[in-house]
Amino acid sequence: MGIPLTNDEYSMVFSNHFGLHFRGKGKSSAPENDYALILTCAIQCSFAFIFSMLACIAPFPLTLLCGICVVLILFFRVLTTGVFFWAVIAGRYTRRFYATSVVFWGWWPCWLLLLSFTSTVLGLLIGNYFWSQLLGPYYELKGLQMYKDINPHNIPGERVQDAGLVDFTQFVEPDRNKGGCFMDKGNTYCISPIVLNGEVTNGLASAPRTGSYDYFAVGINCCSCPNRDFQCGDWRNPLADGGIRSLDHKSRPQYNLALDDWRASYGKTAKHPLFFEWVQGPEWVWKGMWNRFLQLFWLSVAAAFSIGLSIGFLLDKFQQVLWAHDVITPRAVFAPGPGAEYLTLLLLPKMFLRYNEEQGEIADMPVGDEWREQRGPGSAGDDKALAQEYGAMSGGNRMAMGAMNSVLAPPGSTMGGGGMRGAAFY
Repeated sequence: MGIPLTNDEYSMVFSNHFGLHFRGKGKSSAPENDYALILTCAIQCSFAFIFSMLACIAPFPLTLLCGICVVLILFFRVLTTGVFFWAVIAGRYTRRFYATSVVFWGWWPCWLLLLSFTSTVLGLLIGNYFWSQLLGPYYELKGLQMYKDINPHNIPGERVQDAGLVDFTQFVEPDRNKGGCFMDKGNTYCISPIVLNGEVTNGLASAPRTGSYDYFAVGINCCSCPNRDFQCGDWRNPLADGGIRSLDHKSRPQYNLALDDWRASYGKTAKHPLFFEWVQGPEWVWKGMWNRFLQLFWLSVAAAFSIGLSIGFLLDKFQQVLWAHDVITPRAVFAPGPGAEYLTLLLLPKMFLRYNEEQGEIADMPVGDEWREQRGPGSAGDDKALAQEYGAMSGGNRMAMGAMNSVLAPPGSTMGGGGMRGAAFY
Protein backbone atom coordinates (compact mmCIF):
# COMPACT_ATOMS: atom_id res chain seq x y z
CA MET A 1 0.00 0.00 0.00
CA GLY A 2 1.30 3.42 -0.91
CA ILE A 3 1.99 6.26 1.50
CA PRO A 4 -0.58 9.11 1.26
CA LEU A 5 0.81 12.51 0.27
CA THR A 6 -0.18 15.82 1.79
CA ASN A 7 -1.30 18.85 -0.16
CA ASP A 8 2.13 20.46 0.03
CA GLU A 9 3.89 17.25 -1.09
CA TYR A 10 1.69 17.02 -4.16
CA SER A 11 2.37 20.68 -4.88
CA MET A 12 6.12 20.19 -4.72
CA VAL A 13 6.04 17.13 -6.99
CA PHE A 14 3.89 18.64 -9.74
CA SER A 15 5.21 22.21 -9.63
CA ASN A 16 8.78 21.12 -10.29
CA HIS A 17 8.70 18.07 -12.55
CA PHE A 18 10.66 15.71 -10.35
CA GLY A 19 11.30 12.38 -12.02
CA LEU A 20 10.28 9.55 -9.70
CA HIS A 21 11.91 6.20 -10.47
CA PHE A 22 9.92 3.28 -9.12
CA ARG A 23 11.80 0.01 -8.81
CA GLY A 24 10.58 -3.33 -7.60
CA LYS A 25 12.03 -4.99 -4.55
CA GLY A 26 15.36 -6.55 -5.33
CA LYS A 27 15.52 -5.17 -8.88
CA SER A 28 18.99 -4.12 -9.91
CA SER A 29 19.50 -0.44 -10.71
CA ALA A 30 22.68 -1.01 -12.72
CA PRO A 31 22.50 0.37 -16.29
CA GLU A 32 22.41 -2.18 -19.08
CA ASN A 33 23.65 -2.16 -22.67
CA ASP A 34 21.27 -0.46 -25.07
CA TYR A 35 21.82 -2.64 -28.12
CA ALA A 36 19.13 -0.87 -30.15
CA LEU A 37 20.94 2.47 -29.90
CA ILE A 38 24.32 0.83 -30.49
CA LEU A 39 23.00 -0.72 -33.70
CA THR A 40 21.37 2.58 -34.66
CA CYS A 41 24.74 4.30 -34.30
CA ALA A 42 26.43 1.73 -36.53
CA ILE A 43 23.71 1.77 -39.21
CA GLN A 44 23.20 5.54 -39.43
CA CYS A 45 26.92 6.36 -39.44
CA SER A 46 27.72 3.71 -42.03
CA PHE A 47 24.77 4.71 -44.24
CA ALA A 48 25.74 8.40 -44.08
CA PHE A 49 29.30 7.45 -45.02
CA ILE A 50 28.33 5.07 -47.84
CA PHE A 51 25.71 7.32 -49.43
CA SER A 52 27.98 10.37 -49.33
CA MET A 53 30.79 8.31 -50.86
CA LEU A 54 28.49 6.98 -53.60
CA ALA A 55 27.31 10.52 -54.31
CA CYS A 56 30.85 11.25 -55.53
CA ILE A 57 31.38 8.18 -57.72
CA ALA A 58 28.00 6.91 -58.93
CA PRO A 59 26.42 7.82 -62.31
CA PHE A 60 24.14 10.87 -62.36
CA PRO A 61 20.73 9.37 -61.42
CA LEU A 62 22.26 7.37 -58.55
CA THR A 63 24.32 10.37 -57.47
CA LEU A 64 21.17 12.41 -57.01
CA LEU A 65 19.44 9.60 -55.10
CA CYS A 66 22.43 9.11 -52.81
CA GLY A 67 22.61 12.84 -52.16
CA ILE A 68 18.94 12.89 -51.17
CA CYS A 69 19.51 9.97 -48.78
CA VAL A 70 22.39 11.82 -47.12
CA VAL A 71 20.27 14.95 -46.70
CA LEU A 72 17.42 12.92 -45.18
CA ILE A 73 19.76 11.23 -42.68
CA LEU A 74 21.22 14.56 -41.57
CA PHE A 75 17.76 16.19 -41.46
CA PHE A 76 16.49 13.34 -39.26
CA ARG A 77 19.36 13.79 -36.84
CA VAL A 78 19.04 17.59 -36.74
CA LEU A 79 15.29 17.31 -36.18
CA THR A 80 15.76 14.80 -33.36
CA THR A 81 18.26 17.04 -31.58
CA GLY A 82 16.04 20.08 -32.15
CA VAL A 83 13.00 18.33 -30.65
CA PHE A 84 15.03 17.39 -27.59
CA PHE A 85 16.33 20.91 -26.96
CA TRP A 86 12.88 22.34 -27.62
CA ALA A 87 11.59 20.16 -24.77
CA VAL A 88 14.42 21.40 -22.53
CA ILE A 89 13.86 25.07 -23.34
CA ALA A 90 10.06 25.02 -23.38
CA GLY A 91 9.91 23.12 -20.08
CA ARG A 92 12.51 25.44 -18.52
CA TYR A 93 14.81 22.56 -17.68
CA THR A 94 17.84 24.83 -17.95
CA ARG A 95 18.48 25.09 -14.23
CA ARG A 96 21.55 23.50 -12.70
CA PHE A 97 19.39 20.89 -10.99
CA TYR A 98 18.49 19.40 -14.37
CA ALA A 99 22.02 19.43 -15.86
CA THR A 100 22.68 15.73 -15.25
CA SER A 101 19.32 14.81 -16.78
CA VAL A 102 19.90 17.02 -19.83
CA VAL A 103 23.21 15.26 -20.48
CA PHE A 104 21.63 11.83 -19.91
CA TRP A 105 18.68 12.26 -22.27
CA GLY A 106 20.66 14.30 -24.79
CA TRP A 107 23.58 11.86 -24.85
CA TRP A 108 22.56 9.85 -27.90
CA PRO A 109 20.81 12.59 -29.92
CA CYS A 110 23.87 14.85 -29.74
CA TRP A 111 26.43 12.13 -30.36
CA LEU A 112 24.50 10.67 -33.29
CA LEU A 113 24.22 14.14 -34.82
CA LEU A 114 27.97 14.70 -34.52
CA LEU A 115 28.84 11.23 -35.83
CA SER A 116 26.44 11.53 -38.78
CA PHE A 117 28.03 14.80 -39.93
CA THR A 118 31.52 13.38 -39.40
CA SER A 119 30.65 10.25 -41.40
CA THR A 120 29.26 12.39 -44.22
CA VAL A 121 32.41 14.51 -44.44
CA LEU A 122 34.66 11.44 -44.42
CA GLY A 123 32.50 9.79 -47.08
CA LEU A 124 32.79 12.84 -49.33
CA LEU A 125 36.56 13.01 -48.89
CA ILE A 126 37.10 9.32 -49.63
CA GLY A 127 34.62 9.35 -52.51
CA ASN A 128 36.42 12.33 -54.04
CA TYR A 129 39.71 10.44 -53.71
CA PHE A 130 38.25 7.39 -55.44
CA TRP A 131 36.99 9.50 -58.32
CA SER A 132 40.07 11.67 -58.82
CA GLN A 133 42.66 8.92 -58.45
CA LEU A 134 40.95 5.75 -59.67
CA LEU A 135 37.50 5.88 -61.25
CA GLY A 136 37.89 9.20 -63.06
CA PRO A 137 41.09 8.19 -64.87
CA TYR A 138 39.70 4.70 -65.48
CA TYR A 139 36.59 5.95 -67.29
CA GLU A 140 38.51 8.64 -69.16
CA LEU A 141 41.04 6.13 -70.45
CA LYS A 142 38.20 3.77 -71.31
CA GLY A 143 36.90 6.42 -73.70
CA LEU A 144 40.26 6.56 -75.49
CA GLN A 145 41.88 4.00 -77.77
CA MET A 146 44.50 1.38 -77.10
CA TYR A 147 47.36 0.94 -79.56
CA LYS A 148 49.95 -1.82 -79.68
CA ASP A 149 53.34 -2.14 -81.34
CA ILE A 150 53.74 1.59 -81.88
CA ASN A 151 57.15 2.56 -83.26
CA PRO A 152 57.81 6.29 -82.73
CA HIS A 153 60.32 6.15 -85.57
CA ASN A 154 57.60 5.39 -88.13
CA ILE A 155 54.24 6.50 -86.74
CA PRO A 156 53.63 10.24 -86.25
CA GLY A 157 51.70 11.51 -83.24
CA GLU A 158 48.85 12.90 -85.32
CA ARG A 159 47.76 9.35 -86.20
CA VAL A 160 47.22 8.39 -82.54
CA GLN A 161 45.86 11.59 -81.04
CA ASP A 162 43.06 9.54 -79.42
CA ALA A 163 45.52 7.18 -77.72
CA GLY A 164 44.90 6.29 -74.09
CA LEU A 165 47.07 3.17 -73.74
CA VAL A 166 50.11 2.54 -75.91
CA ASP A 167 52.37 -0.50 -76.13
CA PHE A 168 55.60 0.36 -77.94
CA THR A 169 57.75 -1.98 -79.97
CA GLN A 170 60.98 -3.45 -78.68
CA PHE A 171 63.96 -1.21 -77.98
CA VAL A 172 61.75 1.86 -77.49
CA GLU A 173 62.27 3.80 -74.28
CA PRO A 174 62.76 7.35 -72.97
CA ASP A 175 66.07 9.08 -73.42
CA ARG A 176 66.72 9.85 -69.75
CA ASN A 177 69.78 11.98 -70.43
CA LYS A 178 68.22 14.45 -72.85
CA GLY A 179 65.02 15.76 -71.35
CA GLY A 180 63.35 19.09 -70.80
CA CYS A 181 62.10 20.73 -67.63
CA PHE A 182 60.16 23.67 -66.28
CA MET A 183 59.97 24.92 -62.70
CA ASP A 184 56.82 26.54 -61.35
CA LYS A 185 55.74 27.26 -57.74
CA GLY A 186 58.29 24.89 -56.25
CA ASN A 187 57.50 22.00 -58.61
CA THR A 188 59.67 20.68 -61.41
CA TYR A 189 57.82 19.45 -64.52
CA CYS A 190 59.87 16.89 -66.41
CA ILE A 191 59.64 15.45 -69.93
CA SER A 192 61.75 12.93 -71.82
CA PRO A 193 61.40 11.89 -75.50
CA ILE A 194 60.33 8.28 -76.14
CA VAL A 195 62.48 7.11 -79.06
CA LEU A 196 63.82 4.01 -80.73
CA ASN A 197 66.90 2.67 -78.93
CA GLY A 198 66.28 5.18 -76.15
CA GLU A 199 68.62 7.86 -77.49
CA VAL A 200 68.21 11.17 -79.28
CA THR A 201 71.21 11.73 -81.53
CA ASN A 202 72.47 14.77 -83.33
CA GLY A 203 71.87 15.06 -87.02
CA LEU A 204 69.20 13.52 -89.20
CA ALA A 205 70.48 9.95 -89.50
CA SER A 206 68.55 8.55 -86.51
CA ALA A 207 65.74 11.10 -86.50
CA PRO A 208 62.16 9.80 -86.91
CA ARG A 209 61.11 9.36 -90.48
CA THR A 210 58.20 11.70 -89.78
CA GLY A 211 60.69 14.46 -88.95
CA SER A 212 59.02 15.07 -85.57
CA TYR A 213 59.48 13.76 -82.04
CA ASP A 214 55.87 13.31 -80.84
CA TYR A 215 56.03 10.87 -77.88
CA PHE A 216 57.15 12.03 -74.43
CA ALA A 217 57.23 10.53 -70.95
CA VAL A 218 56.33 13.05 -68.24
CA GLY A 219 56.30 13.44 -64.48
CA ILE A 220 56.50 15.96 -61.64
CA ASN A 221 59.46 16.40 -59.28
CA CYS A 222 61.34 13.43 -60.72
CA CYS A 223 64.27 15.19 -62.36
CA SER A 224 66.66 18.04 -61.85
CA CYS A 225 66.63 21.13 -63.98
CA PRO A 226 68.32 21.12 -66.50
CA ASN A 227 66.96 17.62 -67.04
CA ARG A 228 69.87 15.24 -67.41
CA ASP A 229 68.55 12.40 -65.28
CA PHE A 230 64.87 11.63 -65.93
CA GLN A 231 63.47 9.41 -63.12
CA CYS A 232 59.70 9.43 -63.68
CA GLY A 233 57.31 6.48 -63.85
CA ASP A 234 58.82 2.98 -64.10
CA TRP A 235 62.22 4.29 -65.16
CA ARG A 236 64.02 1.59 -63.15
CA ASN A 237 61.98 -1.24 -64.62
CA PRO A 238 63.72 -2.78 -67.65
CA LEU A 239 60.42 -4.43 -68.62
CA ALA A 240 58.52 -1.16 -68.90
CA ASP A 241 57.37 -0.95 -72.50
CA GLY A 242 54.39 1.37 -72.73
CA GLY A 243 52.64 4.51 -71.66
CA ILE A 244 49.36 5.65 -70.15
CA ARG A 245 48.13 8.97 -71.48
CA SER A 246 48.75 11.73 -68.97
CA LEU A 247 45.37 12.95 -67.68
CA ASP A 248 46.79 15.67 -65.47
CA HIS A 249 45.11 18.50 -67.36
CA LYS A 250 46.15 21.12 -64.82
CA SER A 251 49.80 20.38 -65.50
CA ARG A 252 49.47 20.37 -69.28
CA PRO A 253 50.61 24.04 -69.70
CA GLN A 254 53.74 23.36 -67.64
CA TYR A 255 54.53 20.25 -69.68
CA ASN A 256 54.25 22.31 -72.86
CA LEU A 257 56.69 24.83 -71.42
CA ALA A 258 59.06 21.99 -70.55
CA LEU A 259 58.68 20.82 -74.15
CA ASP A 260 59.65 24.30 -75.36
CA ASP A 261 62.76 24.04 -73.19
CA TRP A 262 63.60 20.68 -74.79
CA ARG A 263 63.08 22.03 -78.32
CA ALA A 264 65.34 24.98 -77.64
CA SER A 265 68.03 22.87 -75.94
CA TYR A 266 68.39 20.26 -78.70
CA GLY A 267 67.02 22.00 -81.77
CA LYS A 268 64.39 19.33 -82.39
CA THR A 269 60.83 19.47 -83.69
CA ALA A 270 57.65 18.21 -81.99
CA LYS A 271 54.63 18.86 -84.19
CA HIS A 272 51.97 16.73 -82.46
CA PRO A 273 53.29 15.97 -78.96
CA LEU A 274 51.64 13.30 -76.79
CA PHE A 275 52.40 13.01 -73.06
CA PHE A 276 52.50 9.60 -71.34
CA GLU A 277 53.29 8.08 -67.96
CA TRP A 278 55.93 5.43 -68.55
CA VAL A 279 54.74 2.04 -67.18
CA GLN A 280 55.00 -1.70 -67.66
CA GLY A 281 51.86 -3.20 -69.19
CA PRO A 282 49.59 -0.17 -69.73
CA GLU A 283 46.47 -2.34 -70.06
CA TRP A 284 47.25 -4.16 -66.82
CA VAL A 285 47.79 -0.85 -65.01
CA TRP A 286 44.50 0.50 -66.38
CA LYS A 287 42.49 -2.54 -65.25
CA GLY A 288 44.27 -2.37 -61.93
CA MET A 289 42.59 1.01 -61.29
CA TRP A 290 39.17 -0.69 -61.24
CA ASN A 291 40.37 -3.60 -59.10
CA ARG A 292 42.02 -1.23 -56.68
CA PHE A 293 38.79 0.77 -56.43
CA LEU A 294 36.71 -2.31 -55.64
CA GLN A 295 39.13 -3.40 -52.94
CA LEU A 296 39.21 -0.01 -51.26
CA PHE A 297 35.45 0.52 -51.63
CA TRP A 298 34.43 -2.69 -49.88
CA LEU A 299 37.14 -2.21 -47.29
CA SER A 300 35.72 1.26 -46.59
CA VAL A 301 32.18 -0.11 -46.28
CA ALA A 302 33.27 -2.81 -43.83
CA ALA A 303 35.37 -0.33 -41.86
CA ALA A 304 32.50 2.16 -41.67
CA PHE A 305 30.11 -0.35 -40.10
CA SER A 306 32.78 -1.81 -37.79
CA ILE A 307 33.94 1.58 -36.58
CA GLY A 308 30.34 2.76 -36.13
CA LEU A 309 29.54 -0.34 -34.08
CA SER A 310 32.69 0.09 -31.97
CA ILE A 311 31.96 3.76 -31.31
CA GLY A 312 28.39 2.83 -30.36
CA PHE A 313 29.62 0.31 -27.78
CA LEU A 314 32.17 2.79 -26.38
CA LEU A 315 29.57 5.56 -26.06
CA ASP A 316 27.12 3.21 -24.40
CA LYS A 317 29.74 1.96 -21.93
CA PHE A 318 30.90 5.49 -21.19
CA GLN A 319 27.31 6.53 -20.48
CA GLN A 320 26.92 3.56 -18.15
CA VAL A 321 30.05 4.52 -16.23
CA LEU A 322 28.88 8.11 -15.85
CA TRP A 323 25.45 6.90 -14.76
CA ALA A 324 26.89 4.42 -12.24
CA HIS A 325 28.89 7.26 -10.64
CA ASP A 326 25.89 9.65 -10.68
CA VAL A 327 27.67 12.04 -13.03
CA ILE A 328 24.64 11.86 -15.31
CA THR A 329 21.28 10.51 -14.18
CA PRO A 330 17.70 10.37 -15.48
CA ARG A 331 16.64 12.30 -12.38
CA ALA A 332 14.08 14.24 -14.40
CA VAL A 333 12.20 13.09 -17.47
CA PHE A 334 11.37 16.00 -19.74
CA ALA A 335 7.89 16.75 -20.94
CA PRO A 336 7.56 17.11 -24.74
CA GLY A 337 7.73 20.68 -25.99
CA PRO A 338 4.44 22.37 -26.91
CA GLY A 339 3.22 21.16 -30.30
CA ALA A 340 5.94 18.48 -30.49
CA GLU A 341 4.26 15.60 -28.65
CA TYR A 342 4.01 13.31 -31.66
CA LEU A 343 7.48 14.23 -32.95
CA THR A 344 8.84 13.36 -29.52
CA LEU A 345 7.05 10.01 -29.61
CA LEU A 346 8.53 9.33 -33.07
CA LEU A 347 12.07 10.62 -32.55
CA LEU A 348 12.61 10.20 -28.78
CA PRO A 349 10.36 7.27 -27.88
CA LYS A 350 12.19 6.21 -24.71
CA MET A 351 12.04 9.65 -23.15
CA PHE A 352 8.41 10.07 -24.21
CA LEU A 353 7.25 6.73 -22.83
CA ARG A 354 9.27 7.18 -19.64
CA TYR A 355 7.65 10.55 -19.08
CA ASN A 356 4.15 9.13 -19.62
CA GLU A 357 4.91 6.20 -17.33
CA GLU A 358 6.06 8.42 -14.51
CA GLN A 359 3.15 10.80 -14.89
CA GLY A 360 0.78 7.84 -14.72
CA GLU A 361 2.49 6.45 -11.62
CA ILE A 362 2.29 9.82 -9.93
CA ALA A 363 -1.38 10.06 -10.84
CA ASP A 364 -1.99 6.67 -9.16
CA MET A 365 -0.40 7.73 -5.87
CA PRO A 366 -2.93 7.78 -2.98
CA VAL A 367 -4.14 11.08 -1.47
CA GLY A 368 -4.01 11.63 2.29
CA ASP A 369 -7.03 12.49 4.46
CA GLU A 370 -5.70 15.99 4.98
CA TRP A 371 -6.12 16.83 1.27
CA ARG A 372 -7.57 20.25 0.59
CA GLU A 373 -8.69 21.42 -2.82
CA GLN A 374 -7.58 24.97 -2.04
CA ARG A 375 -3.98 25.68 -1.22
CA GLY A 376 -3.04 26.38 2.35
CA PRO A 377 -1.85 29.77 3.51
CA GLY A 378 1.75 30.57 2.86
CA SER A 379 2.24 27.93 0.16
CA ALA A 380 2.48 30.48 -2.66
CA GLY A 381 5.79 31.79 -1.33
CA ASP A 382 7.22 28.26 -1.08
CA ASP A 383 6.13 27.50 -4.63
CA LYS A 384 7.83 30.68 -5.89
CA ALA A 385 11.07 29.78 -4.13
CA LEU A 386 10.99 26.27 -5.57
CA ALA A 387 10.26 27.62 -9.04
CA GLN A 388 13.26 29.94 -8.85
CA GLU A 389 15.47 27.07 -7.75
CA TYR A 390 14.32 24.37 -10.18
CA GLY A 391 12.19 26.10 -12.80
CA ALA A 392 8.44 26.18 -12.98
CA MET A 393 6.40 23.84 -15.14
CA SER A 394 5.46 25.21 -18.52
CA GLY A 395 1.75 25.84 -18.62
CA GLY A 396 1.67 25.35 -22.37
CA ASN A 397 2.43 21.65 -22.19
CA ARG A 398 -0.86 19.82 -22.52
CA MET A 399 0.41 16.45 -21.32
CA ALA A 400 1.96 17.81 -18.13
CA MET A 401 -1.14 19.90 -17.40
CA GLY A 402 -3.33 16.84 -17.95
CA ALA A 403 -1.35 14.89 -15.37
CA MET A 404 -1.53 17.81 -12.90
CA ASN A 405 -5.27 18.25 -13.33
CA SER A 406 -5.81 14.53 -12.86
CA VAL A 407 -4.00 14.51 -9.53
CA LEU A 408 -5.11 17.87 -8.18
CA ALA A 409 -8.76 17.02 -8.82
CA PRO A 410 -10.78 15.97 -5.73
CA PRO A 411 -10.93 12.21 -5.05
CA GLY A 412 -13.52 10.42 -7.16
CA SER A 413 -13.53 12.99 -9.99
CA THR A 414 -12.89 12.07 -13.66
CA MET A 415 -9.22 12.10 -14.79
CA GLY A 416 -8.13 14.23 -17.74
CA GLY A 417 -7.72 17.85 -18.68
CA GLY A 418 -5.53 20.21 -20.63
CA GLY A 419 -6.92 19.03 -23.95
CA MET A 420 -5.79 15.36 -23.52
CA ARG A 421 -7.48 12.43 -21.79
CA GLY A 422 -5.90 10.74 -18.80
CA ALA A 423 -5.97 7.45 -20.73
CA ALA A 424 -3.30 8.89 -23.04
CA PHE A 425 -0.69 8.38 -20.30
CA TYR A 426 -0.96 4.61 -20.32
